[in-house]
Amino acid sequence: MKTYIFIQNIIAPYRVSFFNDLFTKGFNFKVFYMRESEMGRSWRIDLKKLNYPHFIDTKGFYFFLKKIGFHFHFNPFLVCRLLKEKESELILGGSWNDINVITLCVLKRLGITKKRFHIWSEANMNTLGARKDSLIKRTIRNFVFNTIDGNFIVPGKMAELTFEKWNIKPKKFVHLPNLIDENVFQLESNYLEKRKQNTLPVFFMPARLIESIKGILNFFNAIGVENIKKAIFLIAGDGDDENLYKEYIDKNNLGENIILLGFQDYQQINELYNKANIFLLSSFTDASPLVVVEALKMKMPLFISTYCGNHYEALKEGVNGYSFDPYNPNEIKKKYEKLISEKEMFDKYGLNSFQIYLNNFDKNTRIENFIHQMREDKL
Repeated sequence: MKTYIFIQNIIAPYRVSFFNDLFTKGFNFKVFYMRESEMGRSWRIDLKKLNYPHFIDTKGFYFFLKKIGFHFHFNPFLVCRLLKEKESELILGGSWNDINVITLCVLKRLGITKKRFHIWSEANMNTLGARKDSLIKRTIRNFVFNTIDGNFIVPGKMAELTFEKWNIKPKKFVHLPNLIDENVFQLESNYLEKRKQNTLPVFFMPARLIESIKGILNFFNAIGVENIKKAIFLIAGDGDDENLYKEYIDKNNLGENIILLGFQDYQQINELYNKANIFLLSSFTDASPLVVVEALKMKMPLFISTYCGNHYEALKEGVNGYSFDPYNPNEIKKKYEKLISEKEMFDKYGLNSFQIYLNNFDKNTRIENFIHQMREDKL
C-alpha cells in the first residue's frame, strides 16, 4: 500500500488536530517536519499529542529574513530520508519558494526520484508576496508547480482563481479547507444574553499589530472617528505597530472604543468570541485565515476583507455579514454603517454563519471528502 508523506515546515496546533483525525480514519501517511517552530510563532506543542507517524528534523538549517518576511529552511537530511522512503508519494507543503520544495522538484526533473508529487497550496494572488511579482519569482513558481504530476490540494476558490491567473493548469484539484480543532472554542449556553448586554455593537478582531498586513488603521481611517464611537473594537494580538495604534487612540480620544488587549490565550479568546457581536478582519493580506472559520463556528456575523482567501467559502453577502475591499475606503464606510444599523439581524447572521460552517468547514465531513478524493485519484 502506498504511503503519502506530508512535508510541513513546522508543527501547527490545528494541523496536529487534523492529522490525528486523518490517521484515526485510516489514511496511510506520515508527516515530515523541517523543524518544530519558527520565529514569530508562540505555539506550545505537546509532542505526545502527535498520534500519527511523523519525523522532526533536528539537523536542518533555518533563519528568518525579517525584511522580506521569509523563513529560510534547508534540510538535506530530511530530503535524503524522503528519497529513501519506499512505495510513497510526496505531498509538498509549506510554500512553493521553500528551498526544500525547490530542491525536491529539481531532483524530480533530473530523474533522481520517480516519486509522484502532490502539492498542498494556499495560493492567494492578493497576498503581499504574490502582488510583488517578478520574472525570477514567476520562473521559479512555474518550475515548481509544473513539476507536480499529482493533485493540487487547495482550500477553495481563491487558490483556483490564483492558479488560473498564474496560468498554471493542474490536472486535478482536491479541496481541503483549513480546518479548526473543534474542541478548542465552545459557545456558552448564555452567549446570546452576553451579546445582548452590549450597549454598543462589539467587534472582535484577532490580529497581529502589523499595519502592512492587517490594515487596522486603514480600516479606522476609512470609517472615521464618529463611526468608531458608535461601537467598541476589541483587538487581540501584539506586534511591531502597537505604538502606532496607541498614538491614534490617544490622539482621537478613543480609549473607550478601541481596546488593545495584547496577546490572549485560548481561554480568553473563547470568552471574546462569546461576548462580541461581530467578527472583524480588515487584512491587506491573509492567505486562508483560521480565525474566520472559528468565528463561523462561534455563530458570529462576519465583516471581513475580500483579501482573506477563504471569504468565498465563509461569507454570503447580506446573509451572514458583509465583505469589503480594504483599498476602497468608501465601500468600507458604507458597509460598516449598514451593518451597525442592522442590530436586530445580528443573531440571524450568526446562525447563518454556523450553517455555513456546517456546510463548508465541518471537520469530519471535509476529512472524509479529502480521503475519498485522494483515493479516487483518477489522473
